[in-house]
Amino acid sequence: MYQLDHILVCLDLTDMDDFLVRYSNFMVEKFKPKSITFMHVVRSYDIPKEILSTFSEMDAPLTEIVKEEVQEKVDEHFIHKNDIETIVTVEEGYTTETIVQYSQKHNITLTLMGKKIGYKGRGGVVRKVLSITPSSVLLISETTQHKIEHVMVRMDFTKIAGITMKMAEQLQELTGAKISCHHVYKLPLKYFPQNRPEDDEKLQMHVEKHSKKEYEKFAKRLKIDTKAIPCTWTLDVENEEAHILYNQALSIQADMILIGSKIKSEMADVILDTTSEKLAGPEKNIPVFVVKDRKQTLGFLEALFD
Repeated sequence: MYQLDHILVCLDLTDMDDFLVRYSNFMVEKFKPKSITFMHVVRSYDIPKEILSTFSEMDAPLTEIVKEEVQEKVDEHFIHKNDIETIVTVEEGYTTETIVQYSQKHNITLTLMGKKIGYKGRGGVVRKVLSITPSSVLLISETTQHKIEHVMVRMDFTKIAGITMKMAEQLQELTGAKISCHHVYKLPLKYFPQNRPEDDEKLQMHVEKHSKKEYEKFAKRLKIDTKAIPCTWTLDVENEEAHILYNQALSIQADMILIGSKIKSEMADVILDTTSEKLAGPEKNIPVFVVKDRKQTLGFLEALFD
């Protein structure tokens, strides 16, 4: 399991930046990283010609001018710049590609991005970064509080769930947070719609019993105390795992959801696990920590773009 040593904070020159920079103070205090980078990507093709013509009369390059604005935000809101290595950088290019390349080159282990409830923004960028960046990604909204007291792990007994649980334990060590996990399951499609209600109830009890055994095996493999880290179950009837997980997090007052990233390639497209994508939506304001298997993702990217 890699440490949260190198954090990347993605800024876009909107009011959301203030929340991200202030939350960075909290992360530095809790995670104790070695470095933190505040980055904005300039997409010159999106800038109106009249503005570009104004910049062309100035001595400094556009990236340097924008960097001054980013630096002002960091100086105003980030209070730990003298405590750890602090980098402010402005890159030019395609946003997603630039963020991913920077993460690969600089061994970024955690990327902080905003879920904009009240602000205009490009949600597509967040989705694309989630899909292919090798680092784990933490998504927060402008209502996110500076606390991590109870984290909930999406449990499906897979390898990435094991990595996610290890990350939860690491957060527990750093913050003292309580850990819970929740498993969302479906009944086999062949049982619908002809089955009688009593048959469905028996099947549901059988699947829950099986899930409990799976969690016990999972916990034994990872040396987890099932009493200290309980797991609960919910039947997913209408293919709404993200909605179920979010409501469960609300009901147990979890202030962060941890979910392992599952990605697959279909032709030229990289497809993100739909549950991760839906939890990343701006209407769900609980912070979401999307955990990556960095080694596997780097190998995936090499194979994809080779």
